[in-house]
Amino acid sequence: MTSSFLLVENGGPSFSERLEDAYTHCESIARAASSSFFRSFRHLPDPKRKAVNALYAFCRRVDDIVDGDWLPSEDLSHLDSITSERLAELLESRETNPVYSDNEHHDRLRALMMFRSRLDDIEQGVSMSDSIFIALADTLQRYPIEIGHLRELINGMEDDLFETNYARFEDLRRYCYRVASTVGLCLIEIYGYSDPNARRHAVEMGLFLQLVNVLRDIQEDLQRNRIYLPTEELAKFGLSHADLADPTLANRPAWQNFMRHYFDHVVTNRNNALGLLPLLDKDARRSPRLMCTAYNAILKEAIRRNGDVLSRRLTLNFYRKMQVALSTLFTPSLD
Repeated sequence: MTSSFLLVENGGPSFSERLEDAYTHCESIARAASSSFFRSFRHLPDPKRKAVNALYAFCRRVDDIVDGDWLPSEDLSHLDSITSERLAELLESRETNPVYSDNEHHDRLRALMMFRSRLDDIEQGVSMSDSIFIALADTLQRYPIEIGHLRELINGMEDDLFETNYARFEDLRRYCYRVASTVGLCLIEIYGYSDPNARRHAVEMGLFLQLVNVLRDIQEDLQRNRIYLPTEELAKFGLSHADLADPTLANRPAWQNFMRHYFDHVVTNRNNALGLLPLLDKDARRSPRLMCTAYNAILKEAIRRNGDVLSRRLTLNFYRKMQVALSTLFTPSLD
């Protein structure tokens, strides 16, 4: 992936122009998501911010594919055969059913196969034409990101094409590692660090953020027939997935006790995750600190509600958001 990127088509834009346009496109994807991730990016130095936007755009599109919010517009029929082979592998390894119709499932899995194929092309030095992958290829050249983490992210996203059935917290954490810790392991290579312990803390950071996401998005996920709460852990408190349809569940002591059990797990991951911040390059610490502060505020809101994450979505009002933003300017930790 060297000389092929330096080619300039006759009468066409130079590679540097195409690359700049590619990074701008990635930034527009991150901005459109209007997420706390994008708000935290703006504090990074320009080269790191561009790289994070490229990584985010890749992750955003993979997630959108699985949720049915976006599919590539290009013809992917050449991937039909390997998509069918992959589907057979996935069905053989799972006890649950696909959440989409046969055609929808095939289209989404085929789009993920296209993203896998693009990663293979980047690794082999093939010149890219799609903006996301032009920017991602450049990012992977500039920073020592293991491309295997991005493949593992896709593996995790494939899990969401099927009905969820996690028995224990270990199973849920395995999923969280795939869809979140892998991203954290990529991000720290952009942020910069010298202590190898940063990788261990980055894994914990991904677990913390994703376990909070499970609570924040629980209503939306229920509508998509996705339930991430571990069945065996619920059973310890006399609960099952069927109880999630009970409109009075949030008031039941069994649920409140289960949620305290869940919070204990999240707090442990959060405390382990915080060790990452001082290990990062100083010019990159503010962005993950802002993310941690925001997610910690969401966690505290769930605790304040005594575990009621079902009657209304976990969110922060404008005043609370301002408090979170200001706290990152004046406080060094999340104690």
